[in-house]
Amino acid sequence: MKKILAIVFVAALILSLAACGSSAKKEKPVETLTVAHKGDPTSLCHLTVTFGSANGPVDCFLYDRLLDYNAEKNDVEPMLATKWEYIDDTHIKFTLREDVVAHDGSPFTASDVIYTLKTGQDSGKLANYYGNFDLDGCEVIDKYTVIIATKKVDPFVLYNLSNIPLGMVVEAAVTNSGDITVQDQKPDAGTGPYKLVEWVAGSTIKFARNEKYWGEKPYYDFVEIRIITDASSRVMNLESGTVDVALDPATAQVVLLEDNKDFQIINYPTTNLTTLYFNCTKEPFNDVKVRQAIALALDYESNLEVAASGYGSTSDSFLPKNSSAYVAPDGSYVNYFHYDVEAAKAKLAESSYPNGFSFELLYMEGATFQAYAELIQNQLGAIGITVTPVPTASTAFYELLSAGNYEAEIVNSSNPDPSIQLKYFDHRVGFADVRGGTGWQGPAELDTLIDQANSVLDTETRKTIYAQISAIINENCPAIPLYSPTKVCLADADISGIRLTEFNDIDLSKAYRVS
Repeated sequence: MKKILAIVFVAALILSLAACGSSAKKEKPVETLTVAHKGDPTSLCHLTVTFGSANGPVDCFLYDRLLDYNAEKNDVEPMLATKWEYIDDTHIKFTLREDVVAHDGSPFTASDVIYTLKTGQDSGKLANYYGNFDLDGCEVIDKYTVIIATKKVDPFVLYNLSNIPLGMVVEAAVTNSGDITVQDQKPDAGTGPYKLVEWVAGSTIKFARNEKYWGEKPYYDFVEIRIITDASSRVMNLESGTVDVALDPATAQVVLLEDNKDFQIINYPTTNLTTLYFNCTKEPFNDVKVRQAIALALDYESNLEVAASGYGSTSDSFLPKNSSAYVAPDGSYVNYFHYDVEAAKAKLAESSYPNGFSFELLYMEGATFQAYAELIQNQLGAIGITVTPVPTASTAFYELLSAGNYEAEIVNSSNPDPSIQLKYFDHRVGFADVRGGTGWQGPAELDTLIDQANSVLDTETRKTIYAQISAIINENCPAIPLYSPTKVCLADADISGIRLTEFNDIDLSKAYRVS
């Protein structure tokens, strides 16, 4: 009898284990998104540091903004704010969600909005983003209603509020941790879809799903960002299956994967514009005919193909074609941003330097910038101008630009706010304030037009003003638009939900794998 009972028990146990195994197979397996990233962020809290290009893709996981950006519509939409309305030209009332908590569990309320703006402004590191908010004019109406004030009319303020460096933090969580500097390494004051697990500087950043997230449940259980500084190595890791996404690949490598069905090429148009800026306070660049000759001597389309493998577009304006303020030349003025070698030679002959001259061209180290510098060197050599390309490390590069200690430089202007782009051409704004620019003083009417463009909320009226500004800049060529790069990343073919932010960062926080 005991033997029979034992047999029955064993059979029952086997059936039980089989049932458990069957049930386990039906459960979604633990999934980790592994990302190859170019470098460490300057910190994990955006409020106390200069925001670098390595920060954006990381901070997307940790922080929500009042508004989100929809790239397909080129417009903002609700995020932590459910609705908003203008009270007047400089005051906007926001209604907030009532179900949001920080990663430490502290509730997000209206006072946290003002705390975030004040902390960002006090740090002085993010003046372009926080400097225009009028803190004295901001007001908490109730627990979930807040008025945000700006110091002057800001046509781009809603887009700025969708930007990653304006991610909201919860003051109570900051206080619980000690102070805002603690958040640099151990952030728990954000409200984003993922929470920090570990940051090993120079190696990995690990996140886990925020189970208390107010929005749609994040797809991945974990996210691991691996710091791989070499672009080729990032792509090789993708090809070997070590990572699922490779950020910032070299365009020459992207071309090699165009026909590989195992991977997808994310290729978003951006509002970036890689530009050749002249220091117009120095000879020979104070001569407009010199600048016009250089503009005519560059082969824009061919340079794009050679230097960036065609991943981008050319522009005939100080704004990229993807900008909401871009207006194409209408034929009412001379457009020098096109390739015409004979016209370039003739224009140089009319200048104060008919026999040519020499200058140094600064650029920040990188394959694409180097390629453009060398192409410029060759093409200007064809009209008698000698160019010496000078690769420069980023810190030294911006120090030279801020001091106005350069002749010409190539830089990627990445702010989509057209009023920020205009600062490079506004003589009232110093080199230090924009870390470079042109130092160019245009005709008196330009100052008036810039002030008008920065103070009008109506989109169509502003576009008319930008068209007039473009005409003046095009004819005087204080800078030359080289190309507008697309934002490229590589990913496994079955990953979806990869988005582009308003300020041209890749956002993987809503990514998921298609079964």
